[in-house]
Amino acid sequence: MNARHLRHRLEKAAKLLVIVQKHTPEVSCNFDEDKGNEGHLILDFAGSGMSRSKMKSLGEDLESRDYTFTEKKSPWLGQITYTGRAKEKPTIVITLPINQDRLAINEAEPEKPYRFTGA
Repeated sequence: MNARHLRHRLEKAAKLLVIVQKHTPEVSCNFDEDKGNEGHLILDFAGSGMSRSKMKSLGEDLESRDYTFTEKKSPWLGQITYTGRAKEKPTIVITLPINQDRLAINEAEPEKPYRFTGA
């Protein structure tokens, strides 16, 4: 990837990180610039001590910036994944821990649309 393209990706990710830091400053963040068209910003709420209300306010702010989310529950892994996508912006992947259920191996739920607004 050339320098200009990488710089644009990182600038877009940096703008998102400002929003993330405003709502959830202690969340664990990673950026995978090789995934998707604009990269993936991965937010892991496991062990961060962040409340669900802060995650909800972050989601509402991102929805106001043209992000649409899907929810995927993975009881086998013990997490819920919210994936936010917007045109020409990095994909945001939010993972939230839930109780593991090793017996639910065949109970995988499909992704479904999710809105933080009104949730």
